[in-house]
This record gives sequence, C-alpha cells and structure tokens, in this order.
Amino acid sequence: MKWNDEVVVITGANKSIGKGMASHFASLGASVVLGYRSSIEEIERIVREIREETGNHNVSYEKMDVNDSGAIEEAVGRIIKRYKKIDVLVNNAGVSYGGALIPSNPLDKWEEIIQTNIMGTINCIHAVSLHMLTAQKGSIINIASLAGLVGMERLSAYSASKAGVIGLTRSLAKEYARFQVRVNAVAPGYIENTGMVDRIPEDQMNAFHKKIAMGHLGEVNDIAEAVSFLASSKSKYITGQTLVVDGGLM
Repeated sequence: MKWNDEVVVITGANKSIGKGMASHFASLGASVVLGYRSSIEEIERIVREIREETGNHNVSYEKMDVNDSGAIEEAVGRIIKRYKKIDVLVNNAGVSYGGALIPSNPLDKWEEIIQTNIMGTINCIHAVSLHMLTAQKGSIINIASLAGLVGMERLSAYSASKAGVIGLTRSLAKEYARFQVRVNAVAPGYIENTGMVDRIPEDQMNAFHKKIAMGHLGEVNDIAEAVSFLASSKSKYITGQTLVVDGGLM
C-alpha cells in the first residue's frame, strides 16, 4: 500500500497511544493530521518531534474538541480543503475516571465519560463520513478497550462507554459497507507508559502480569501496528470487527 497517497486523521493525538499512532503512520509516509484539544505548545512540539524522527513533513495538527460538533465540522472542512480527502479516521480521543457508581459519588464525571467517548466518536464520524461515503472509500478505526468487552471494577462508566463504541462500530460497519467504507475497532489491553497503567499500584500491576498469557505489558507500537493494519488494503474484507490486542489476557 502506498501510504504517501493517504490522509490519516487521529483524534486525541497528543497522548501516548495517539502520539504513537501518528508517528507510526508518518513513518509509513502518510499525511497525518493530529487532533488535539488543549495545549497548542504541546502539539506543536509533538509534530516537530514526529517530523524529525520520521523525516515526513506532511504532519500537521488541528484543534479538535470532540465534544463540540460544530468545531469538529469546521476542522474537518479545513482538512478537506487542504488535502481534498480523508482516507483514515482514528477515533482515539477519550477520558476515564475511576470510582464506583454509588450514591456518594457525583455523576458529572460519568456524564463526561459517556459524552466524550461515545458522542465524541459519533461527532467525528458524522463530520468525516460524507466525504468517505461520497468517495466510496475509507477506513474508520475506533479505539475501544478491554473494559468494553469484560467490564472492570470502578470503571463502570468507562466500560459502558467503550461497550457503546464497540456496538457503534458493528452497526456503522453495516450501514457503510455498501459504500466500501469500513469501520473497525481496536481494544487495547494493558499498554506500558499510558495513563491507565501509570495509575495502577505496583502490587496490582504485578498481579496483572501473571494473568497476561504472554507475560508482559504491550507497547504503544503494538496498537499502532494493529490500527495501521485495519486502515490498510491488507484488511480490505474486514469490517465490523473489534481486534483485541492484549497479549492473551482475555
């Protein structure tokens, strides 16, 4: 596949997995747009690093607050004006907060999780889909989680939101298939140097290691490779699937 002809948009690209995916696609030669929400200084630094590391200067950024549907439509419009198309959309932006769903805990954080992880994904797909459906070409990859498949204690809202993303993936795959637009998901397991793993106490992390069949945590590039596979023509007959990347934990 000639990635230098492809335009890849990644939301939440200023975080560990998002940054890793952006760097991976850039190394393949794709034109990569990194979506971010907060610090322009941070995203400018990340873009500079990716350009230097990969030698690919077709790497740029767009402010993309996935909770603001109007702003997302405008950002996508600017990307289309610049590149004339979007070939790959990776919905990586998401939030997670720990805590049990009990009366003493307020619901505002749970509402933010559902809004960002489900409606944020929908907002991005809604903005990009017309261009892909019209071109009758495109690949959408939603970043889900093991939590959406098995449920996790003290992550009830996050688990529900990622289960929703998986259900959305399956439905949209059927809706878009006639237009040759594929929709898949990747469900990462425990990946080192990510926020979720960094918050887990060392003793619990040691217990997780014993449960993982391969005996170690995954790397960010493991997720990037899975996503690029689903984005490529090598998976041209795959849609509606959730690819679990967890070292055999499940």
